Amino acid sequence: MKFNQNITEITFDDVLLLPGKSDFLVDNEKKVVNITGRVTKDLFLELPIISAPMPGITTAAMAIALGKAGGMSVIHPFQSIKSQAEQIRIVKEANVKVAGSISFNKNTTLKDVEILLKAGADLISIETGHAHNQQTIEFISKIKNTFEKIRLSASLVVTGEATEALIKAGADNIRVGIGGGSHCTTRLVTGVGRPQLSAIEECYKVAKKYDIPIISDTGIKYSGDLPKAFAFGAETVMIGGLLAGTDECPGEIVEKEGKKYKYSWGMCTDTAYKHKTPFEKLKPEYILQLIKKTIKKIIGRADSDSFREKDFEEGVEALVPYRGPVTSILNQLRGGLIRSMWYLGTKNIKEIAKKTRVVMVSNSTPLENIPRI
Repeated sequence: MKFNQNITEITFDDVLLLPGKSDFLVDNEKKVVNITGRVTKDLFLELPIISAPMPGITTAAMAIALGKAGGMSVIHPFQSIKSQAEQIRIVKEANVKVAGSISFNKNTTLKDVEILLKAGADLISIETGHAHNQQTIEFISKIKNTFEKIRLSASLVVTGEATEALIKAGADNIRVGIGGGSHCTTRLVTGVGRPQLSAIEECYKVAKKYDIPIISDTGIKYSGDLPKAFAFGAETVMIGGLLAGTDECPGEIVEKEGKKYKYSWGMCTDTAYKHKTPFEKLKPEYILQLIKKTIKKIIGRADSDSFREKDFEEGVEALVPYRGPVTSILNQLRGGLIRSMWYLGTKNIKEIAKKTRVVMVSNSTPLENIPRI
């Protein structure tokens, strides 16, 4: 065993950003501030938010709504390539940006990539829980050598050496984050991961030498987490759980004791792996059946012939409160980021990383941060 560092690593709740001198009025921040974020060297988003390729979050409906707001979505890979390509075509008809995803495994081919590109994907995301492996590196290199103008996103990494290896293979951006998502249990199941801000910081130090953008992918709970991610070097953020329960997410609304919910599931769950048809077709009866089976597993009464296809899972599934249209959440995130930049005295995303001063906080500070009435 080799201990990797002598300092405590940090994530969003461990820091606050110090305000800086602002030379523009608070009423003018929407006119002055530019929140455009880079996805690759030649792909930009007016809203620096990307929705995660989770089957319970991102299909065509989410991609269109987020695209119209200025962001972008990665259509989930838990379906056939043909089905994913059809969703990409639907999104492109709305004249917005969208990414396709390739869940890399032994059966993945270059033909899959070609189909998504022909459907109109602006970016191809190579989806793996751990991108720093020889097969993924070789596959990325093969893709770049085959498709001259392709934009490639590589996920997921949390170290500088992984970042450099993927960039040298041909990745046009690096998605940083392992195990900190709202639906993820990777750190509990495997003991592997890294606090998000420390991961961004190390990967950014490498990526900036090649002028390759970083996507922060995990742990966003509030709008105030966006500028924290940008302060450590990210240029866009990927969000999953924060968008759950909205109209644009797949699945029906479920009513329980007078309250409305939608079912939400992570990428590495049985639900994601087992069901590869469009998730809009899920029926309330089936959703309730899944809930009952999930409860049985939690309390240890699952039958031996359980519906699980894997020996373990790295994600959870549950009912989440219904939240209405996703635009209300996106507007709050946009507004919070813009107001933060007035406090920081910064006018664009890159200035946040250059100018912002960060302070570590005590364990009691997160309690002080929240309303207490």
